[in-house]
Amino acid sequence: MSEIVTIRPLHRDDYPALIDLVRRTWYAEFDERTGSIAAEADWENCLARTTNAYTALQNGKPVALILGRIDAHDERGAWNRHKRNYLKDLMRLVPIKEGIKAIHEIVGILAIDRQLTHKAHKSGHDYAAEVVLFVLDPEARGLGLGKRMFRKLIADFHASGLSKYFLYTDTTCNVGFYEHTGLQQIAAITLPASRIHQESMSFYLYEGIIPQKD
Repeated sequence: MSEIVTIRPLHRDDYPALIDLVRRTWYAEFDERTGSIAAEADWENCLARTTNAYTALQNGKPVALILGRIDAHDERGAWNRHKRNYLKDLMRLVPIKEGIKAIHEIVGILAIDRQLTHKAHKSGHDYAAEVVLFVLDPEARGLGLGKRMFRKLIADFHASGLSKYFLYTDTTCNVGFYEHTGLQQIAAITLPASRIHQESMSFYLYEGIIPQKD
């Protein structure tokens, strides 16, 4: 692939390619139909709390996405259009053979995220900004694109006068990238192996400090 990549705000036309990237990244174990609906539900739930969104294009194709949230910039209600779309997608999964399993996975991870947030709050950590979703096509790795996109979003946080932010991640992601970027693990939950996940999985909340320029 060409190494010429452009980063720009997310467009509506980018959605199908990026939803498929989410499917291939986190829902590949499901058949394509189930995985596609699950990925769309995940996508809509992320957009429901997103205020800043950027995508990277290589040869006109979206190959990476970063979504962020600045609390002070979100004037939508909790049940905004994307949240309603998320619930509709969950209902679309109900009659499908593997749909209930997909719902359990999506809703279960959200419950774990809430537990991580509770742990962070109990230890005195509170945040006004979040990296909601960060995903990179494997074909676009090795170009330094992850760092570029991360810096783009963090610059938005800095411009809003914020000093720190957080993100959720787990052992299916490149946790090393966040640690190399300077984030610190604040809370963790490990689940034992089960019928759904044959190996144990760990989930994390990481905190990032926003450099303050003179």
